[in-house]
Amino acid sequence: MPDNLNFDDAAIEMDPLLAGLLSSAPPRVSSIQAEELLQTHWGIDGSAQEIACERDQNFRIFSASSAGYVLKLSNPVESPENTDFQTAALRWLERVDPALPFPRAVAALNGCHSIPLTLPDGRTSMARVLSWLDGAPLHHFGITQSMQSEIGSVLARLGHALAKFDHPGAHHDLLWDIRNLPRLHPLMEVLDDDEIGEMVRSELARFGPETAPQLSHLRRQVVHNDMNHHNILVDPETPDRISGVLDFGDMVNTHLVIDVAVAASYLASEAEPLDAVTRMVAAYHAVTPLQKEEIVLLRDLIVARLVASITITTWRAARYPENADYILRNNGPAKAAMLCFASLPTEDVTRALLRACNME
Repeated sequence: MPDNLNFDDAAIEMDPLLAGLLSSAPPRVSSIQAEELLQTHWGIDGSAQEIACERDQNFRIFSASSAGYVLKLSNPVESPENTDFQTAALRWLERVDPALPFPRAVAALNGCHSIPLTLPDGRTSMARVLSWLDGAPLHHFGITQSMQSEIGSVLARLGHALAKFDHPGAHHDLLWDIRNLPRLHPLMEVLDDDEIGEMVRSELARFGPETAPQLSHLRRQVVHNDMNHHNILVDPETPDRISGVLDFGDMVNTHLVIDVAVAASYLASEAEPLDAVTRMVAAYHAVTPLQKEEIVLLRDLIVARLVASITITTWRAARYPENADYILRNNGPAKAAMLCFASLPTEDVTRALLRACNME
């Protein structure tokens, strides 16, 4: 990262999409206040333990009467419509495919699933309660071939379940939607002038004129958009099976193949990245068939996600060094994937993906 960075916040604020990077401080309530909030609005008695989070404030709730809950307090800059979008999606999934392992939204005593909360500093946050999912994050375990396939199958089921779901909040402008990659240009100042920095700049430069125009005719729907290894839970006794899918905060209505590319990008740092990615894509295709036009773009979309991960997290870590460890948790693997996966010849990657889906 270059030394003596001078952040041009005014330039960032000119783009509403990038302005979210200059987010307001997360909500700050104490564990005691969180427990009182739960008792008052949800009738839940339990002890609250804060969970690390970047923009919001989350608490794990230990309750003697159940497996536990998560209390989520949204960042005050997040619109209530977006919070409602996330809750509505969880309730939709509960009706359409209840066997999928995802958190359940818990209604408050008044029947609502979110409660406006005035914070001690006067700002307003939306409070929600979700069921707690037991399990350990996948990033603590080695990624087996079975798990690579499992990720594809579960993601395809999740996408299939969301296929007919829509909500006004689904169409929000999201920085982590790969379609918006060209708008990351103002953040390039944080990248080093090394091999990775040059690769990121090169891929970003060609995405707009070469890849983006090919997306316009591809199918769209609401997707999870963040199937990373911190958001996947497994039972430590059977780490080849997904026991939970977390964090629906990056959901958006975008191109279906982008959801596949996002999940694949987190496998692109494996020892045999092309094998891992093709195995996941083949499993996805077996549940929800991909179109040839989508598969042909997958290599560029996977690399685009790596570009976004490296650029956004590097910028935010430099801007907010006090939270750098949390912000950069996926930065290292993304850089490793850029060096190994993105260096593979595009035609070889596309040929392998088409062959895995019986389309060569």
